[in-house]
Amino acid sequence: MMIKLFRFIRGLALIVICYYIGEFLSLQIGGFISPSVMGMLILFALLQFKILKTTWIEKASDFLLDNLVLFFVPATAGVALIPFAIIKDDALTVIIASIISSVLVLIVVGKITDKFENNHEKRGHN
Repeated sequence: MMIKLFRFIRGLALIVICYYIGEFLSLQIGGFISPSVMGMLILFALLQFKILKTTWIEKASDFLLDNLVLFFVPATAGVALIPFAIIKDDALTVIIASIISSVLVLIVVGKITDKFENNHEKRGHN
């Protein structure tokens, strides 16, 4: 039990360290790339160059992904609390942008999923 807890904490610590390194680098370049994106790029590079093993962060990343919806609750609640009077001049723009971005995300995810499934079938892994 203690070993599983240690592995989880180690994975979480590695992910958080990558984020803070990303935050530091983001500040160094004037915030051109957000700290979270920079942290993900650092984590990706460390995994690609086999500096970090995927098994080291697997438990923590699975936990975070399984509970991802909880991270959106504060942002959603914050948006819901904005008085309509403040955004009424831009309401149509916000609605159109939301619809277009949602459709684009659905199309891109669908195409990527199709590509992965087609590659998987070509390899004979049914």
